[in-house]
Amino acid sequence: MTLIALPTKMLLVALGTLSITAVCFVMFSGPAHAQDSRDAERLKEIHRTVMDPNQMFSISATLAELDSLEPQIQADDVRSRGKLNYIRGFVLYRAGRAAESIAPRLEALSIDANTPFLTKGERARFIYSLANQAEELGEWDIAIGAYRKVVPLFDADPERSEDERLGTRERLAFCLHEAGKYQEATAVNKEVLAGCERLFGPDSEKLLVVVTNLAQNAYKMRQFGEAKGLLERRLSIATKRDDQSHIDDSLFQLGVLAFEQGQPGKAETFMKQRLELAKASGDAERIEDAEQALQILYEKTGR
Repeated sequence: MTLIALPTKMLLVALGTLSITAVCFVMFSGPAHAQDSRDAERLKEIHRTVMDPNQMFSISATLAELDSLEPQIQADDVRSRGKLNYIRGFVLYRAGRAAESIAPRLEALSIDANTPFLTKGERARFIYSLANQAEELGEWDIAIGAYRKVVPLFDADPERSEDERLGTRERLAFCLHEAGKYQEATAVNKEVLAGCERLFGPDSEKLLVVVTNLAQNAYKMRQFGEAKGLLERRLSIATKRDDQSHIDDSLFQLGVLAFEQGQPGKAETFMKQRLELAKASGDAERIEDAEQALQILYEKTGR
């Protein structure tokens, strides 16, 4: 028996939606300098279109036009190359081709770092989107790097709420944990916990996710006493808030922790407590889950 995975997102930054329809794009011809100007203007037009949630465009036609524009960009026109990769990565991502969009997005980010072409708002949204995308793909190093870049950008943005700033740090800690960097994850999660306590109070349900995450960090580092204390705090908060899901899972994880420390009697107590609460609720699914957990414990202890 092992502890369950960390909870999922506290924060999502809305990227808008795109409607897909057929659009005819016009290609230009003429003298080289005029062509360069037109190509740059066309990139701006495409950029405005794909970033406008009220605009309709063809994903396949847009990608095809970007492919045709790319070889016409001069070698020293790094901003245009950055914009093209930025647009391509965004369109591929919105088309559901997330894995393909990573490379152009990283290229765009690298260019913007040396030759900025994004606005402050675009940069923050773009890097957060890249971080979130890499997290979904399990590309932990990319996600960690992107979240680390976006944290100070969100901190400097007066339009970002403290909740959003803390949520971004929570996602960074999650990725650090998944990458096996438990000490770093713990440090970030402690920062998040302190911020949540200031913002919401010590017994707020808003603390449940980060307290659970810290318990997972401690468990992975075999700091079982610390993990137990955090799970007990989670159970206390969940009980005060009558959060049945967190109550059940806290008791389950406390039972697992006791079992793994060679305390089957304590493990049974936690599992039975969970079952009693489930029966009192009358929730058939909750009762079944609790009975199964107790049965698995009995099987592992040879009963």
